[in-house]
Amino acid sequence: MNIGERFDKVANKYDTEDKIKRSEQFVEKLIKIIPINKNFKVMDIGAGTGLVDIPLSEYVAQIYAFDLSEGMLNVFKEKLKNQRIKNIKIFRKDILSEDFSEKDFDLIITSMTFHHLDNPKEALKKLKDYLKEDGYIAIIDLEKEDGTFHSDNTDVKHFGFEKEEVEEWFRENGFKEVKILTIYSIRKEKEGRIKEYPVFLAVGKK
Repeated sequence: MNIGERFDKVANKYDTEDKIKRSEQFVEKLIKIIPINKNFKVMDIGAGTGLVDIPLSEYVAQIYAFDLSEGMLNVFKEKLKNQRIKNIKIFRKDILSEDFSEKDFDLIITSMTFHHLDNPKEALKKLKDYLKEDGYIAIIDLEKEDGTFHSDNTDVKHFGFEKEEVEEWFRENGFKEVKILTIYSIRKEKEGRIKEYPVFLAVGKK
């Protein structure tokens, strides 16, 4: 079973109150750190059910949302229909292994996706090619954890990341104005105790 099929199985119950809340907070942080405006063309890698893209859509011109899970994207499409959102285009496509004709994006975002990738540094290099000069990329993901965040680690390639490691990816790929900060902490009950899993936002400019 590939990762797309695995997320197909949870698509209809993916949107929990906690995920909705933290996605809204992610967007609040993004618009404070990056000078987003109504002319922005945005790419989202691992868009899922649109938890980040839907609140972000009111601040930008267009969002191109990519994911591998047909189930997750079907949930996303239903939301767009119900909320009459017109400025999001959805693609079931692996943008990291297949080419895409559109370039010159103002912003590329990816939320809770990089820990599923074999080589995040190479992914960042690939995504940079889709940015216009002075465009931004924003990565939201887990800080280093002990492997207990997911109940099933089958498709998990990394147990989060050290912030210094992520900063090094950006520097080695020639990004400037790099900022990395902890923006959220996901709380989960583990063996009868509440455990905190910090989440970072990393931003760089081409």
